Amino acid sequence: MTQVVEISVQDQQLWQEYLALCFYAFDRVNNDGRAEKLTELGRHSHTYVMLDDQGEVKSGLMVTNLPVNWHGQEFLMGAVGYVATYPEFGGQGAISQLMSAAYTQMAADGVYLSYLAPFAFTFYRRFGYEQVFDQVVYELASRDFPRLPKVTTGRVERGSFLADLPLMADLYGKSYQSQQGGVVRATWWQEYRFSKHPRFEVAFSYDDADQADGYLLYERTTGETFTIVELMTTTPASQMRLLQFAGKHVSSYQELLYVSGNQTVQNDLLPEAYQLTTKVQPYMMASVVDWAGLIAEWHFTADLTTPIILAIADDFYPANAGLWQLTVNNGRGKLTPTEATEIDLRIDTRQLTKVVLGYRTLATLQQRGEIQAESAVLQALQNCVNYAEKPMLWDYF
Repeated sequence: MTQVVEISVQDQQLWQEYLALCFYAFDRVNNDGRAEKLTELGRHSHTYVMLDDQGEVKSGLMVTNLPVNWHGQEFLMGAVGYVATYPEFGGQGAISQLMSAAYTQMAADGVYLSYLAPFAFTFYRRFGYEQVFDQVVYELASRDFPRLPKVTTGRVERGSFLADLPLMADLYGKSYQSQQGGVVRATWWQEYRFSKHPRFEVAFSYDDADQADGYLLYERTTGETFTIVELMTTTPASQMRLLQFAGKHVSSYQELLYVSGNQTVQNDLLPEAYQLTTKVQPYMMASVVDWAGLIAEWHFTADLTTPIILAIADDFYPANAGLWQLTVNNGRGKLTPTEATEIDLRIDTRQLTKVVLGYRTLATLQQRGEIQAESAVLQALQNCVNYAEKPMLWDYF
């Protein structure tokens, strides 16, 4: 009889079977380096596997609890990754059972949100996930790199990528770009995430007081591409210094490439925007594990003068579904079960996730026919979740 069990890296036989499954499913060569990296992640994660009748691992996933920053508030997030099933075991509901175990664990851990990188968006929507994070890809021929106003203050200094991970983490945390849903990078996560990229290089911006105020993480492909991996700055001057530093490299490469987690397209920063090739590509999904818990801690941008009655549909996780009364006072919300007979807004958990996290507006959802409600209700709720920036995610799981 098949069963779902939680394993750890100390369960040597089952852990090795799970590693073998991951390498097979993701078509990776199983070597000591990759195995140790995945095992390091496992030390900080909950790992669930499905065993077949013979007690062998046939399917599995990993949930890593990581704090994330939403508008200055930290919430615990469950990063779901390494979801894998042997092809001959597919179609038997294994992932549904594993995701159910993951949700139960996340709820027990006080996790309000979950992120994942989907192989197919439709597949993960059945578990309450919805597209929330996009990336903007910028490509610029080196000959078209613009002349930038010279910054006469401060300086830029190249660092040692691995040795300077703590300084990078500090500056990342200070940048507004990390505070729109980005991961709060603990030391172990910072080291795990970046130790897989030995070709990365880093340069730091310093102000006149000799204080670091930003960094440029980059990679060079000889004669071809200068790639900006991350540009994390805390002042306009630091951004200009680091862009000038990047510009000093362009003559040695054919193009500059930047895949940005900032969803706001910024073509207008170039004098001639037609010279820039820009595309928006989907990135990762998010779900809300505990609506009542999240609402109680969330930072709202306005109050509700009268409560709103929500009918939230959640086909996968019943604890989120039902009739709720939403109140928001002094920027703090409360979601209370209710038996009210008049409903202000019926909404699926996935659509509500997009609205509360700032990816889509209620007006957009109404125009697309995805929700229906009185305009006064939609406007009142939208006023509570108006944020200057769309969600941004710079990490991968």
